[in-house]
Amino acid sequence: MSVLDVVNAPWAITPDKLREIQAFYSAYLRGEKSDIGAIEDRLGRPLANERKPYILSDGVAVINLEGIIAKKMNLFTQISGGTSTELATQDLRTALADSAVNSIILLIDSPGGTVDGTQALSDQVYAARRVKPIVALASGMMASAAYWIGSAAMAVYISEQTTVTGSIGVVTSHVDMSGAEAQKGIKTTEIYAGKFKRVASAYSPLSDDGRTSIQEQVDYLYSVFVGDVAKNRGVSVDAVLQKMADGRLFTGQQGIEAGLVDGVATLEGLTYRMALAGKSKA
Repeated sequence: MSVLDVVNAPWAITPDKLREIQAFYSAYLRGEKSDIGAIEDRLGRPLANERKPYILSDGVAVINLEGIIAKKMNLFTQISGGTSTELATQDLRTALADSAVNSIILLIDSPGGTVDGTQALSDQVYAARRVKPIVALASGMMASAAYWIGSAAMAVYISEQTTVTGSIGVVTSHVDMSGAEAQKGIKTTEIYAGKFKRVASAYSPLSDDGRTSIQEQVDYLYSVFVGDVAKNRGVSVDAVLQKMADGRLFTGQQGIEAGLVDGVATLEGLTYRMALAGKSKA
């Protein structure tokens, strides 16, 4: 996948974080290379966002899903922190196969991420419910793609009344590079076959057909997102559309009232309850 493909890909993420991502990659496209040392100095920390295995506490595995969610780790997740859905799936499968694990908590603090890879992890979480008890706990934020994944657990909790959930929706963008190329004296001519192959080319202004094509893709992905949330939460698609899926962010009790969340719980309290339940079944 090229850098331009990343910018134009469909995202299930909060708008402010998407703008940050687009600004980062747009700077890269303009030829502004990332100085890792300068970024580390500005952040005041090394870019050592290494993957951490799940933590096991009294038979309860806690799997962290933090930061931008993407199928694979990349430079942006190195800078901002993030979760690879492929690696998170590995952690989930390991926990399910681990005889020392009797239940699982997904500890989530994320504004969302790419659509690509998100449904696959959500499906894995949903399937895990038949193997071991699994719940999601939002700590700070569980929005968009992060909620898509978290909603697949048996129950969804927030850690406090300031925790944010929701932002069910899909967004993408079209970057027109023709003006920037013209300033540099460059003109890109694409040679292609198939009417829709380059219907929304980055090297020309967005046409009506291009806008329609992109909108159809976004609408379809939104319907998939909504359908999965309905399945995961055990409610109708209409209920999701009417109460949860208008793109809003819900804070604390609002998420509970909308049906996104089942209640408030601390990590310690949830771990204790799940460990106790696991021992009673042993």
